[in-house]
Amino acid sequence: MKFISIRELRSSTGQLKKMLSDDGKVVLTTNGKPAALMIEVNENSFEDVLIDLRAAQARRAIRQLQEQSLKTGLDSLTLDDINSEIAAARRERADV
Repeated sequence: MKFISIRELRSSTGQLKKMLSDDGKVVLTTNGKPAALMIEVNENSFEDVLIDLRAAQARRAIRQLQEQSLKTGLDSLTLDDINSEIAAARRERADV
């Protein structure tokens, strides 16, 4: 996988297409740290790549929620506790 800084990208945008066709992925960096991932797509693969990306983002969000629940102790809530929280949130929304 190739890495390119934002500064390099500004001066060599013409090379981006070649970089993507060589490896399919380019990591865009800022101050030496990853900032974005560019993935080669075409009109035939665009929708599939977008679906895959959304699925990966959903898995990542679930993993983060699970980690947060472990840190805060919410992983040990009973079903009654969960239902009480849902009811309270619904009451709160109804009041708005």
